[in-house]
Amino acid sequence: MLPAVHLLIGITVGIFLLYITKDCRALIYSAIGSLLPDIIDKPVGYIILASLGNGRIFFHSLTVFALVALLGSVIWMKWRHPGLLFIAAGMLSHQLADAMWTIPSSWYWPFMGWFRPRYSQFYFGDLFSLELSSSSELLIIALGIVLVICILYAWRTGKNTIFRVVAGMTGFILTAAGILLLTAQMSFSNPFSSFRMNILPDFLVYTGFQDISICSLALILGGVAFLLISLSPPVGCGIKDLF
Repeated sequence: MLPAVHLLIGITVGIFLLYITKDCRALIYSAIGSLLPDIIDKPVGYIILASLGNGRIFFHSLTVFALVALLGSVIWMKWRHPGLLFIAAGMLSHQLADAMWTIPSSWYWPFMGWFRPRYSQFYFGDLFSLELSSSSELLIIALGIVLVICILYAWRTGKNTIFRVVAGMTGFILTAAGILLLTAQMSFSNPFSSFRMNILPDFLVYTGFQDISICSLALILGGVAFLLISLSPPVGCGIKDLF
């Protein structure tokens, strides 16, 4: 998955954890965790260990996830700070979104050997090009910018009506887009096959059944999370409560 989808998934996980734990820190730390594997592994795999040419290495493995979760549990028991546990949840969401089970040498590292070369040495340039050519990424980024503006407005004025409306619209758009993509992906009837062949590739840069299905589910779950916020806002979260 590309960064915007990973971030959407991390925020979605954070929203659900926020409702479950009533802890405002879930949102920020889960979002950080959802991006952390790429933030660390891409520079390491393509620059520091350039011979690998693989950006899905240490932090894309279950081993590192387990270590982070274990350390998070120790910190929680000793200092009652759940931040690292939320980061671990975001990391796991990243790994699942990347379908790491299809790359066992990386996901089960070091138990199945060393990492294997996978991608072009021009990854960072290709990533920038993919971001600009993916309508789904641009849609998520645009919605994210609008939501951030509304959040800042709500914090400054104490009025959250606009944010709730925009969150509801965002939820509807994401859910509708996800359902449409999933339906197009699963159906091979004439109208949907035409959509799948002509429109779907323009909306996503992914071509595989698995990747498109994961992206569709991410949009749907993200939409449900924002609809939930719109209809039933969670506990009030100030800036000081997020960290």
